[in-house]
Amino acid sequence: MWWEIEGHLEVRENQLYIAGIEASKLAERYGTPLYIYNGNRIIENFNRVKGAFEAAGVKPRIHYAAKANTHLAVLQLLSRQGAWIDAVSVNEVKIALKAGFPVGRILFTGASVGNADLKGLMQLGVRITIDSFSQMRRMKELGFKGEASIRWNPGEGAGHHEHTITAGKFIKFGIPEHRIEEAFLKAKALGLDIVGLHQHIGSGWLGKDVDVFLETVDKTIAVAEKAEELLGKKLEFVDFGGGPGIPYSKEQKEFPLEKYARGIIKKMKAADLNAEIAVEPGRYIVGDSGILLVEINTVEEKNVPVIGVNSGFNHLIRPAFYGSHHEMVVCNNVGGRNRKSFMVAGNLCESGDVFNESKQELRELPIPEEGDILALLNAGAYGYIMSSNYNSRAKPACILLLNGKEQLMVERQTVDDLLTKEKELEI
Repeated sequence: MWWEIEGHLEVRENQLYIAGIEASKLAERYGTPLYIYNGNRIIENFNRVKGAFEAAGVKPRIHYAAKANTHLAVLQLLSRQGAWIDAVSVNEVKIALKAGFPVGRILFTGASVGNADLKGLMQLGVRITIDSFSQMRRMKELGFKGEASIRWNPGEGAGHHEHTITAGKFIKFGIPEHRIEEAFLKAKALGLDIVGLHQHIGSGWLGKDVDVFLETVDKTIAVAEKAEELLGKKLEFVDFGGGPGIPYSKEQKEFPLEKYARGIIKKMKAADLNAEIAVEPGRYIVGDSGILLVEINTVEEKNVPVIGVNSGFNHLIRPAFYGSHHEMVVCNNVGGRNRKSFMVAGNLCESGDVFNESKQELRELPIPEEGDILALLNAGAYGYIMSSNYNSRAKPACILLLNGKEQLMVERQTVDDLLTKEKELEI
């Protein structure tokens, strides 16, 4: 199978194994729906990014993009590896601190940042990336005394879906190209301590998108050099953002990590800069580490052949929201030859609640039996973290597999959890 990775996802006697443990047995022990994360795979992915830069002679700041997956146990793993954090909310900062990240290894980069968030961030003492002139002005008014960076929009973006592109004309993020010099002059006039420049062009890119990215690296380096001239000081770091993707289907290729790392380093070494390189991978580190197990409860011919499962886009929204592909595996019959094309339908009261890329694109699978376990692969990024309680359904349990051991990371919700903050009518 194209997705098999030794020690992570393997097929033995037609059964799916995750980190050496039979997937169906995990479903029996913990119930379904169930998110499973292979902690060793997360560590491997982190070290692969780190190693690609170090092989070219640079020790980078790897700011893990926490929005991809903020499970406390995942953040603790990455903190132990020496990662930094890219946070986009005050709560992400608080979770990172609880996970053991020093305040000096956390950079907040948000959009439409309100005063309540700014006050919270100032109390926590983290560095803040400036996203707008408004934010800059209000930071000064609130008495911000810390270190900051400025995010600019380099004018072109890339991503696996239009919703994940974060640079270009119709984009809310960052200071636009034609005002970036003005932004540094304004920050200097306000007395703000600017120590970095930030860019981010989008999420989930592969192959040719790296060429687009490297073009923006040239532009960002030129802006960084100009910023140092305008500020009259050296920048501590240049943050090139995140974006590296993972293959979700057989047709997609592995992200060209060496080309990416060497491209950044070569351009930085040719520049008149002594700033550290920062990058913000999220999906690349945790994406393929996560698997969602669901139980098949219906196998039936309707207008089209249908497999019904005990989960929906409330647990994994990417197919419904982005039209994304997630490989599906019948855990106890991985390579079955008796195959058929199915709509894999969730249990929500929504026509769009399918795990196919769309209702019209059926998925060929071994014909399963009711009660079989279906695995949805590459669900470690933007899976559980984007889940909801739609239809008043509980969020699933999550477990971590690490060094041959199993750990319950998140308990399955109950109806009491759903009602925790609710108040009964008193009038």
